[in-house]
Order: sequence, then structure tokens, then C-alpha cells
Amino acid sequence: MPELLNPGVIFTLGAFVTLFLAAGLRRYFMLAVIAFSATVTWQMDLGNYGNLQLFGETLTVTRYDVLSRLFVVVFHIAAALNVIYGWHIKDRVENFSALAYPGAAMGGVLAGDWLTLFVWWEMAAITSVFLVLGPRSRSTYMAAMRYLAIQIASGVLLLAGIVLVYRESGSLMFEALALRNEAGDLNFGPLLVFIAFGIKSAFPLLHNWVQDSYPKASITGTIMLSVFTTKLAVYALARGFAGTGELIWLGAFMTLFPIFFALIENDLKKVLCYSINNQVGFMVVGIGVGTATAVNGAVGYAFGNIIFESLLFMSLGAAIYRTGTSKATELGGIYRTMPLTMTLCVVGALSISAFPGTLGFVTKGLIIDGVAEEHLMLIWLILLFASAGVLEHAGIKIPFFTFFAHDSGKRPKEAPPQMLIAMGIGAVLCIGIGLYPDPLYALLPYQDQIAGYHPYTSYHLIEQFQLLLFAVLAFVVLQKTGWYPAEVPSVNLDFDWLYRVPGRAFLGWVITSVAAIWHLVWDNLVRFMEAVARGLHHTHGPEGALSRTWPIGFMALFTAIVLGIMLIVTFLI
Repeated sequence: MPELLNPGVIFTLGAFVTLFLAAGLRRYFMLAVIAFSATVTWQMDLGNYGNLQLFGETLTVTRYDVLSRLFVVVFHIAAALNVIYGWHIKDRVENFSALAYPGAAMGGVLAGDWLTLFVWWEMAAITSVFLVLGPRSRSTYMAAMRYLAIQIASGVLLLAGIVLVYRESGSLMFEALALRNEAGDLNFGPLLVFIAFGIKSAFPLLHNWVQDSYPKASITGTIMLSVFTTKLAVYALARGFAGTGELIWLGAFMTLFPIFFALIENDLKKVLCYSINNQVGFMVVGIGVGTATAVNGAVGYAFGNIIFESLLFMSLGAAIYRTGTSKATELGGIYRTMPLTMTLCVVGALSISAFPGTLGFVTKGLIIDGVAEEHLMLIWLILLFASAGVLEHAGIKIPFFTFFAHDSGKRPKEAPPQMLIAMGIGAVLCIGIGLYPDPLYALLPYQDQIAGYHPYTSYHLIEQFQLLLFAVLAFVVLQKTGWYPAEVPSVNLDFDWLYRVPGRAFLGWVITSVAAIWHLVWDNLVRFMEAVARGLHHTHGPEGALSRTWPIGFMALFTAIVLGIMLIVTFLI
């Protein structure tokens, strides 16, 4: 069947098969599913596949074009690296999610119509929540329920927006939407879709589900979660809202505020989760600019970010796996016994910092150039500042406080071989594509624009070296002067405090108030019904007025009176 060409279907079917396989066979089967899906995808020509008829509407299950192709390729790479990295995982549910979750993300980026997108959108939410539930503790259960509620809310908004868009356009094709009409007023249907995409993209004030849920998953679960959900949303924004000006300022703010939270955060898992918000911000800016250069940069940077951010998560995860902690105050000095993990972590840190010769450098520059081409000076300056901030919190803080900051006294073993293999592949991709970016550039959607682009010009190199040099200098000065935020055991408050503390109290008050009102209404209703029952019993009961025995003469007189009244009324009318 042509619709089975969709990798999302292949992954999903494979995921259900894993539930019935022994642990030893399961991991080989998972790699075989990924390899089979990659082979099928490699042989596919660009075009639409699997058109289905539903209630007179045509659904395009698979739209394989230049935009979706890039995401499908990198999702396959990430899924394979996750399986290799988690080779030791025997948990049946986590193995199921390791295929079903990437499959849902791939199904979403290949969806050619809104209903197919909605189905995969919700599948991504449902299959990913099992990763948050993985450790099976009360805290993870509560985080998973909050995560699921937010993701389902995104789906509900998406479905409502789809209904309104279909009512206006009469089409279910997943195409670009206009957030505003010609008069400048907001279109309500596209606005709901925009918010739904924004929730999954972790827009400002809608972002805390990332820091709340991702760190509570298992080590491998956190790595998987870091890849697919937000990047599916980035694809959806690129498909549906490229050139929407509101995204420029939203994205710019996204690049800024996570830096400050990451600098004061003690939990290094959360530091990288804030990094996700920051990195997606760069992509959102590129999509908002909407030019060929900027969109190329946004989706190219999404490709690169999946690789080097995963590498950072994997290297930190290896340290956590060996030491049992992700706290900066409890790590440090472990480079002595984990030199390979440390080296691979540094490669990821250099790449996320866009150091020349790495994957981050050859992709982020496209976004910044796209902003410069549109003469958005303030946004350009914000992105430069945010790039320096990336070096501070992800490029320096993660490797420095994990491996070097102070001697924690821990002397753990080197990471297991399967983790080193996965990290090694990621590092090779970071450096290989950084030195030779042409294969990645060949996947970008606007080939005419990328044809003449050269990342290693003197301007780009000087600009980036200056930026990196001053960022490193700032870190050294702040460290030496004691102004750099100290790593102390603490809980940092973010916007989610508003709905987790006063919000929870308000919800409790609402529930109590509704319950009180319900009991009041119910009690009054019961009393009213009892009064009605007593009245009916008084009238119609065995001793009631209508149940008495009346004399025949009286009844004859009563009938004559009624008949007389009826005759008079008839005569008068």
C-alpha cells in the first residue's frame, strides 16, 4: 500500500512489534526498523503518496518534498543514535517509545493535510509521555500529567483551528496560513493553529513544560525528548507561518531569557533544557524573517541542533549514568577517568557555540545573514548577544562544571561502549559537516539561494572569532572577579510557579466553590422535590381529596353545573 511508505507508519508498526519481543532481540529489531525505513525513504521520489478519501475530502498521508525531507533525514539519524546510546535499556515501554515517538514526529513532518497532521501531533504527545513516566516515581507521574495536559491542550487548539480554517477555505491541505487579513486584523482560525504550534515550540510563557518534564525522564528518555517535539513544531511553523513578523520578536525573546535562567541553574539537565528554548528561538527568528536565506538557516540549524544538542545531552547523560547526579555542585574533576566523554562533550560544546569548523557555524550564520539582509539591526544585535550567551551557558558551563570546575572526588568509569559509539558518531557529524557542509546544503529547501553561499569567508570567520573571544573573556573575568553566578543547591523560580503554586491554589478554590454551589443547588432541589411529593401525596394519596368516595347525587349535581358553565361559555363565544 502506498501509504505505508510513510516512515511514521513503519516506525509505529515496528514499535508495537517490539512489545512482543525479548529484550535481547528487541534492540536489533529496532535498528532494523530504522534501517528499513531509511532505505524506503531513500528510494522515494519527491511527491505525494497515500492519498485517502474521507467523507469526500482527500487526505495526503505523505508529502515528501524539499522541506519535509531534511527533517525526515535527521530524525532517522537521531532515532538510530538514541537506540545505540540506550543499548543497555531493557524497559519494554521505553523501547516502544524509542520507535513510536520518532515515528509520530516523522509522520507529522510528512503530513500533507491538516487532519493527518493532527493525528500525528497527538500521537507524538501520547508516545512521548511514556518517556517522562519512565522512572515511575510520584514526581515523574505528576510531571507527566502536566506535560500531557499541555500537549493535549496544544492538540485541542490545533483541531479547533483546523475546523475554522476549513470552514473559511474549504480545503484540508496543510499549507501556509495568514495570521492577519488584509485589514490587519487577526484571523481566529490561523491564530489558534499558531498558538498550538507555539505551545510545542515552547514560546515564551509557554515554555516551562520543557524544564518541568524533560529532566525527570530517564537519561535516554531526556535525550529522545530533546529531539523531536520542538523540532516537529519548528517544521510546522516553517510550513505554516514562514514570513510571519510576530515570530521575529517572539524568537528574539526566546534566544535571550533562557540564558539568564541557565546561568544560575544548578541542575545541568535543566541548563540544557533552557538551551533548547534558546536554540529554537534562533530557528523561530529565521522562520519569521521568511526569506530564502533565513528559512534555509532555520531548518538547517534545526538539523544541526538535533545533532550537537543530542551530543551534549548524551555526554552529560554518560556522566550522570556513572555518577548518579546532574548537579553542578556534585560534579567536576571527572575528566580524569572519563577523558573520552569529556572530549566528545567539548566537540558538542564547540558546535553549539558555532565555532568555525563545526556544524553550528555553517548553519547559524545563515540565520544571522538572513536577518542582516532585511536590515533588522536590533534583531541582529540580539542574535549576536544570544550567540555569546550560548557559549556561556552551553558551550562553557556544561563541559566546565561537569568535568573541570572543582574536584568532586568522584572517579567514575569511562562511559559504556555503546554510549561512546553514539557520541562518537554525533561528534564526527558535527566536525564532518562543519568542514564539508555541501551534503547538508543540498538538503535545504531553497537551492537557488544556497548555491552561492560560502560560510568560510573572512567576514564570517572574523565576526565569529571576535564573538567567541569576547564571550570567553567575559566568562574568565566573571569567574575571576566572583561575579559569575555561583553554583549552589537551589530551586529557581520560573513562570510555571504562577500556575503550580497560586494557580493550583486558585484551582482548589474553584473546585471547592463549585462543589459548594453544587451541594447548595442539589439540597434545594431535593427539598423542592420532597415538597412536591408531599403535595401530590396530600392530594392524590389514599387519604387525599381526590381519592375520597363521593355520593352519586353530588356527582350528578357537579356534572350539571359543569355542563351549564360550558353552555354559557359556548353561547357567549
